[in-house]
Amino acid sequence: MIRYGSIPARAACRALAVLLPLATGHAWAVEPRPGEALDADDGTGAVKVCSPVAMPGWRSMTPVPKTWTFLDCMGFSGEMGATHFQLGCLFANVTPHAQKYAWGPLVRIDKSALAKPQPPVPNCGW
Repeated sequence: MIRYGSIPARAACRALAVLLPLATGHAWAVEPRPGEALDADDGTGAVKVCSPVAMPGWRSMTPVPKTWTFLDCMGFSGEMGATHFQLGCLFANVTPHAQKYAWGPLVRIDKSALAKPQPPVPNCGW
């Protein structure tokens, strides 16, 4: 569990930075197969992130496979006891928006969330 502003949160961010190359497949030079979800840009080294949030107490960030959809993230977040979720992207290289991350809006877990996904901009395949 990650608490805002805590030492475990900083440690989790460091761990996520280490996992970024592994999650993108760059550590083994794995090329995406035709038909896989596309990155925002081939040069960005994008990783999808699902972030369950329980307001106001905790947030978690989990790198997920390219095959995950916003429904997968919402279901996962609900199973973790979260009240909200957020779709995110982490990039190995700077995006056209001059940052290495992007987040969609915070979405409450309920039936109205099924209406449409809330992807980040730029989107990494959500």
